[in-house]
Amino acid sequence: MMPFMDLINLFWLLWALCGLLVIHVTYNLFFSPLRSFPGPWFCKVSRFWYCYQLARGNLFLEIRRLHDIYGEVVRIAPNELSYNAAEAWVSIYGRNIQGNGESKPSALGTLFQKDPILYGTVLEGAETLIDAEGGDYTPQRRAIAHAFTRKSLLTKENIISYYIDRAIETLNVQLNTSKGPVDMIPLFGNTLFDLSCKLTVGRDLGAINAHGKIHPSVDTLDQAMKWIYIPVTARRFPLVSTIMDICQGFLAKGLLHLDAVGPLVAERLEHGGADTDFVFYMSKHSKDDQASKTQLLNNATVFIGAGTETTATLLCGAVYYILTNPAVLSKLTHEIRSAATDKSELNLGLTHNMTYLKAVMNECLRIYPPVPGTLTRVIPKGGAYICGRFVPSNAIVGVNQWATYHSADNFKHPDDFHPERWFDEVDKEFADDRRNALQPFNYGPRKCIANELSSMNSNLFLARLLWEFDMELDPSSHDWANQKGYMGPYKPPLMVKMTRRTEI
Repeated sequence: MMPFMDLINLFWLLWALCGLLVIHVTYNLFFSPLRSFPGPWFCKVSRFWYCYQLARGNLFLEIRRLHDIYGEVVRIAPNELSYNAAEAWVSIYGRNIQGNGESKPSALGTLFQKDPILYGTVLEGAETLIDAEGGDYTPQRRAIAHAFTRKSLLTKENIISYYIDRAIETLNVQLNTSKGPVDMIPLFGNTLFDLSCKLTVGRDLGAINAHGKIHPSVDTLDQAMKWIYIPVTARRFPLVSTIMDICQGFLAKGLLHLDAVGPLVAERLEHGGADTDFVFYMSKHSKDDQASKTQLLNNATVFIGAGTETTATLLCGAVYYILTNPAVLSKLTHEIRSAATDKSELNLGLTHNMTYLKAVMNECLRIYPPVPGTLTRVIPKGGAYICGRFVPSNAIVGVNQWATYHSADNFKHPDDFHPERWFDEVDKEFADDRRNALQPFNYGPRKCIANELSSMNSNLFLARLLWEFDMELDPSSHDWANQKGYMGPYKPPLMVKMTRRTEI
């Protein structure tokens, strides 16, 4: 039996813990600088709801639901605000009006620091284009910017076309050996992985030869993106964060050291390569020391990982929504096939000018964004105004892409697929849509540098598929878009019945 004094001590300990809990709840509800922002009480007092939904893969869906209830800004955690208004893109990721009412953009055009808990977990001290700040960021972007201009990317058309040709060849082999449906997940993932490797370091890993299965390096990347929520969630709690600091670089094992990708990049750095790959542009402005070589390695592997995952996700979503909307499939197929009498005529210039294809891809980015969550930022000292309302310093803020793109305040019929909302001559039904709410590649000076490359790859790849094959969604994938996710959606197999086009 426990001694009497120990019982007394335990009693007072429990009372002290209860008292601390009451103080914590009372402060967050009634005294916090964010107390006036709307949101459910359980979000205001604790981050447990946030972490629970995150662990379930439902956070972006639940944040959309809260925005439907509370409006353009919702307090989703004691120190975090979520926005779904088009204007919030400018305030958070572009220029900003400070607490004193003056517009004072920094050298980068933004005053908001990237959330160190999110970016510090994803890329542990890598100082790449994704996580670098201030003086570490600008030189890196300047060094590589020329490589991502449309003019420069057009010189890579032969490389892009080569890998798409290889993908078509593997499809034909599959169709010759099996009469069943084709899983588009490994097709897109493996092809874009090899293409990203080639464009970045002038070499590939032959992932495209995986015979309809996901290449191990592509699977490693996918798993890293899937499970990164664990350390991100842990770092929101100080005591657990200390433990996580010991286990540095969770995603580094998945993103910065993608199996054979690290040695592939290291080989390129050691033995040199073509003067057209992305590493060439970065190395021209890089010092010949170990720190610079490490940064080159990290940036190269980031380009490969990001170039694979986001574009592959976009193409999967595009195939699903096109095949579930017969009128869209018919119109898009007609545009593509009538524009070219031979597959060799399909090129980046031709697909760039296909108005319906561009509208379809914009709608795909809206209804199925590759990054459905929030790229969070931290309010600077002195506070700032977002959507006309003052937000105090140190608050975490961001635009949730899923909630923004599926808001009826921004888009009419937000859950339905309507490419016509993106026509140059706006359809009257969608005249009130807030097109500027769509920013799938982010906004401002840190907008994704590879957005043009992603558009080129996805447009040409999709056009080639629809030019060469008749496609139908397999019944097993009719509910495919009902997904969970964190950094990206968790994609189940996307099964498609494919037959070679009968009339060419």
